[in-house]
Amino acid sequence: MQAGFFKYAMVRSLLLLAGIGWLTGARAQSEMTIARTVVSLTASDQALLPGQQLKLTASIAMDDGGEVPGGSIEFIDESNHRLLGRTSTDAPWIVLHRLSDGSHTFRAHYSGLQSYFPFVIEPSTSAPVVYTVRMVPRVVISSSQNPSVPGQAVTLTVAVKSRDGTPKGDVTIRDVALDSVLADRVMLDSNGTASFTTSGLEQGSRTIVASYHGDAKNASAVSTQLMQIVSSTHMHGERPSH
Repeated sequence: MQAGFFKYAMVRSLLLLAGIGWLTGARAQSEMTIARTVVSLTASDQALLPGQQLKLTASIAMDDGGEVPGGSIEFIDESNHRLLGRTSTDAPWIVLHRLSDGSHTFRAHYSGLQSYFPFVIEPSTSAPVVYTVRMVPRVVISSSQNPSVPGQAVTLTVAVKSRDGTPKGDVTIRDVALDSVLADRVMLDSNGTASFTTSGLEQGSRTIVASYHGDAKNASAVSTQLMQIVSSTHMHGERPSH
């Protein structure tokens, strides 16, 4: 037991329990000291994707900073009233697998010790740790005119879809074949859609993708490739009129 704990017990004696009654002609009295504890809880990452692991670590100490002499810890997900696991103060952490999408509120509860006479080590609970498992949205890019001719205005539209409401944030549109950015950080509208119009697509077979940068609920994601054909010949094989 560390010196700080004994100091706490001697200086901050808070409870006197008097056993009232006579045993063999004498009055029995017992003195017990309540020792308060503090629990803190941390998560290994600030954001998590589906399928990734998350480590929760609890730190338990006496109110004066000394170490606790034992006890158990329960990790609870209050968002769905679920006991995630139970461990001891010797290894105060758990690793979570396959957390569901959405928001989670974690707490760690320390059991305390009632049989550490003449001390009672009080139980305590950490402050909540709110954690969001971000979803991976579906990103689709489409063209208003494909094939197109050089110099023709083409509108590229990006739609970002998520199971948890409408995504916010922005997208970047790139021509992969030329390794060039066509439009940088185009904001999504209230429907989760962004559009960019250009007449500067170079001739040839263009491979165009859109990158969504994510928000508080949704992870970053990249669209499938759009193969945009830019040719001086019409889609019906005719020369464009001048």
